[in-house]
Amino acid sequence: MSTHIPVLVVGAGPTGLALACELRRQGIECRVVDRAIDRPNHQARALTVWPGALEVLDRHGIAGQVTEAGVQMTGARYWSGDRTVALVRFPGVDMPMPICEPQPAVEGIMRTRLTDLGGRIEWNTELIDLTDGPESVTVELNGPEGPERLQADWVVGCDGTHSKVRELTGIQFDGQTYSGTYILGDGRITGDGPVNEVHYHLHPDGILVVVPLPDGDLRVFADGSRVGEADETPTQAQIQQLIDERSPYALRVQSLRWSTRFQVHQRRAATYRAGRCLLAGDAAHVHSPAGGQGMNTGIQDGDNLASKLALILRGAEAEPLLAGYEAERAPVATTVMRAAHQQTRMWGLRGRLGRGLRDLVLGRLSKAGVLENKIVPQLAQNDLDYRDSPAVGALGGRRAIGPDLADVTLTPTDGPAPIRLSKLLHEPRHTLLVVPGPGSADEVRDAVAAVGPLADRVAIRVLSSEEDLAELREFAPLIRPATWQPTGRLADCRLILIRPDGYVAEGSTTWEPVRMLNRLRPVAAGVLPGPTTPTVR
Repeated sequence: MSTHIPVLVVGAGPTGLALACELRRQGIECRVVDRAIDRPNHQARALTVWPGALEVLDRHGIAGQVTEAGVQMTGARYWSGDRTVALVRFPGVDMPMPICEPQPAVEGIMRTRLTDLGGRIEWNTELIDLTDGPESVTVELNGPEGPERLQADWVVGCDGTHSKVRELTGIQFDGQTYSGTYILGDGRITGDGPVNEVHYHLHPDGILVVVPLPDGDLRVFADGSRVGEADETPTQAQIQQLIDERSPYALRVQSLRWSTRFQVHQRRAATYRAGRCLLAGDAAHVHSPAGGQGMNTGIQDGDNLASKLALILRGAEAEPLLAGYEAERAPVATTVMRAAHQQTRMWGLRGRLGRGLRDLVLGRLSKAGVLENKIVPQLAQNDLDYRDSPAVGALGGRRAIGPDLADVTLTPTDGPAPIRLSKLLHEPRHTLLVVPGPGSADEVRDAVAAVGPLADRVAIRVLSSEEDLAELREFAPLIRPATWQPTGRLADCRLILIRPDGYVAEGSTTWEPVRMLNRLRPVAAGVLPGPTTPTVR
């Protein structure tokens, strides 16, 4: 086995798997190690896959498997006593519905995909020590065959709340621990429980959440501070007691597959990077399970970072790209943590006045559509704002498919099957959309010729109108609908560069792709030919 690798991924959970799959898709070698003895513990708390994470899995070719195996969630219902005070419906038109699929099952699908991409996981392999250097990181591992010493260009800690990478790099992980304990149990629970909804029971003694599982079982999550001891595993009788006290409908715990008791923390890393070592997922941020955002945020962390590391390993400047990683992902974590904290505080209201005010506000927000129009898109995480990132240009930073670029069906002139624009962007490289105007064949020819030598790094897609097809046929264009044009911030753009993660890197209203790429230095250095020297502080 090589003693020098481009990327060492520490941790084989959803974050590490997303990172490794995207690296492998982009042709970057990596090793994935995990200290677990054989396979991840089946007892995982994460449960919901939101649209933003589904988009990542769709690019990796496995979203369909996750959707098919899980439960499509149609909404969330908030109860106070025996009445519904708020109902939040999850839309399935502008975005896919969230999928209820326990983390171990999602990981299993992701592991299979990693294997298909030529990767593998080295179980029972623990990070012992690392020494960061100007050109590489010296790493000491201990695995089934004993100690091993290797050099890695980059090390990424995807190793959770108790991250060894974070510990060894000395990155602070400040925050708070909530008082009390919570319990969780999965099992055969029969009765009048939810089918395609998650139910939040806002009881004076604490929250009770009931969630349907794909196999017909139910998950129960509850504030368990008043039941049992802090260091004991919840029993079937204790979970039944909480259900009887807090649920307005009958549920009977027939058997438990597993249960656990835990405290809830809210912490975030002071920085996502120390030299050549980086953090992603729970290693960088941990919060209340309210909203079910942890697995989703981690998957998108890993995918975002993988694309940037691939550029760096091809010669891009490390500093702006890695600054862009933290600039893009840290605000997302902050928003998620704030929302989770607010919901956890809402769960914990005990006084009659506070609970009454909460129920009134929830009801009014629900009737006004605020919860569906504002909160659900925030939970979905599929239209994030990266405009302040140093890794994008003046017109970049928003999701490509959206208000500025409608997802339409395109007709290839050299292929049998129409294709959606969104599927066109699944390439494991940047995509340059060329949008011709009337009589612009010469400009298109020059633009394509300028970027042509970069075809292994940039997929060039000419989106022709029907009337311009005759002049543009040599470019094997895709025929766009007659009314389709970029709008909003991308209005009048003739060139639109889209990143592998589906976000716009930059746009240009002129026919000068090299000039556009040179404005976008972090990408240009990794895409344009010519020697560059990556720098690392």
